[in-house]
Amino acid sequence: GVVASKSITSAICTLRPCIVHVGIYRPKSGVDFLRGQKHKCPKGGLQSTPSAMADSDVDEYQKRWEASWNAGLKPGERFDACQSSPALLDLLKRGTVAVEGKRVFVPGCGRGYDPVTFIKAGAKEAIGLELAPSATPAANEYIAAQSVDTSKCYVETGDFFKWKDPAGFDVGYDYTFLCAMHPTMREDWAKAWHGHLSPGGKLITLIFPINPAADPGPPWYIHADMCKELLIPAGFELETLEKVPDELSHKGREGMEMTAVWRRI
Repeated sequence: GVVASKSITSAICTLRPCIVHVGIYRPKSGVDFLRGQKHKCPKGGLQSTPSAMADSDVDEYQKRWEASWNAGLKPGERFDACQSSPALLDLLKRGTVAVEGKRVFVPGCGRGYDPVTFIKAGAKEAIGLELAPSATPAANEYIAAQSVDTSKCYVETGDFFKWKDPAGFDVGYDYTFLCAMHPTMREDWAKAWHGHLSPGGKLITLIFPINPAADPGPPWYIHADMCKELLIPAGFELETLEKVPDELSHKGREGMEMTAVWRRI
């Protein structure tokens, strides 16, 4: 799932004019990233954002996340991919990041597929965060049906830049989250991640899309060097960086993803 903080709206609206040009990103499959698509479960599919017009008002665009969930977004519709990324499943299977007994934080988790994945991989707790109020009950309903302890795996409503958990987290996961934010928010994103993780904590970033788009975002083009420029000054060190094999990407995202693991200093 993809969410953007309310802080983004206020930050973007300091620009003149208060408008973002929302283009259409066309991956290799030819599917428009910014148009609502329906996908087959459980194979998953290209996640997309709610439809948005060029020159749309930013505040109005942000409201469309809530509108999508409030309208009863179903699994496989629009940006709901029906499952965690195969790249994340592979990373956990290989033990690249040990999550057993750890507390995991997943902002922008949508229906909660990723918190469930982390719990089933042995995490002590897996907490998701969603900005859209209507997304939270949908996520918790899904989680409750997955035979997991819902006191240890759940989703809350909150702003990534303001929400805090006093205990801190051992592992964080960021996918289709940074790329949904306006570029003016990137430094704050890195600082916020540093604040959410405990010293020595690991941040998993599934970097997408790494291919420059012809049109402006979202999703905004991001790449590994940009993440280094953001996270290293914020107090992280890079541990691993890998290109995601085509067979480990959601359909339509082949060749557009990399995984990176960072350690919070």
